Amino acid sequence: MKILTYVGCYTDARREGIHIFESDTETGAFRRLGVVGGIENAIFLALSPARPRLYAAQGLPAYGDRQTNGCVAAYAVSGDTLTPLNHRPVGVTPPCYVALAPDERAVVFAEYAHAVSGVFELTDEGLLADTPPATVRHAGRGPDPVRQEGAHAHCAVVTPDGRHLCIADLGLDQVKVYDFPSRAASLTERPGLTFSSAPAAGPRHLLFHPNGSLAFLLHELDNTLSSLRYTGDAFQHLQTVPLLPKSFSGFSKASAVKLSADGRRLFGSNRGHDSIAAYDLDPDTGRLTLAAISRLAGQAPRDFTFMPGERFALVGHQDSDELMAYAYEPGSGRLTPASAPFPLHRPVAIVFGAPREPAASA
Repeated sequence: MKILTYVGCYTDARREGIHIFESDTETGAFRRLGVVGGIENAIFLALSPARPRLYAAQGLPAYGDRQTNGCVAAYAVSGDTLTPLNHRPVGVTPPCYVALAPDERAVVFAEYAHAVSGVFELTDEGLLADTPPATVRHAGRGPDPVRQEGAHAHCAVVTPDGRHLCIADLGLDQVKVYDFPSRAASLTERPGLTFSSAPAAGPRHLLFHPNGSLAFLLHELDNTLSSLRYTGDAFQHLQTVPLLPKSFSGFSKASAVKLSADGRRLFGSNRGHDSIAAYDLDPDTGRLTLAAISRLAGQAPRDFTFMPGERFALVGHQDSDELMAYAYEPGSGRLTPASAPFPLHRPVAIVFGAPREPAASA
């Protein structure tokens, strides 16, 4: 099967932020179809397949320089093309994360530099509503004098039950939680649900299991992954595991966390060690057991995503400016190169879309 694939990138002078590819789930091959130009730093993407709409955390020159040009943009998916629908500014730098609420009636975002996070409402057509976003700004610092000199919101996700907005703040070593249904009035913090990571761990991404009762928190600064139980009223720590081998002592920072389709294997990527760690997961207990750590062929795997069928994963190597496909062996959890590197300027986000319609015969 051939599927549409969207890759967000930091941009160079050409301002080509979102690239459109076709990926083959049977062979791992991929090829570029087009690009969305005129935008800057498309750092994260979220897809609504049913509408279909693509939402991007990006910058737009119309909003000024990089300190103020951040926005969330909505695109209509039509065949191989993305058509801009509308966009709304966030008033600071481009967000580093964007996600749909479970009911897809809102889009949430997190912005790193100024620790601003918020919620944009969506219309029935999937456009960003005219109403201003509900926002919150974190303050404080952590023990790392370089990376935690201030608050840094890195991820915003709504709990599967729709009750809470969770914001992972790398600078504070906390996941702060806000009441989501009452957001129209304000984002009200729920301190009883705050989860505190180990000092200087640097929480980066939070991922919920399909069962709704487990969550997984990737820590960038200490390269660890924690499993948590979400009860609706609290986050309970279950286990924290390393993403790096014990023998490694060099520089590395964790970047992305993903879950297999059956919910029984968890993956985390490392920039520096340049690898992806695979852990077997017990969905009942949240227990993680190391399966494999696969070294990769490129530098700094900022994002990776498994193609449908999970025979291959597509990996964006940010520092070596390339996109690569890797074959996945489910028995061992290992990944091995399956394609030559495709030159691409600083890829940082990958989302798979719908099957691509074959070209009409002449």
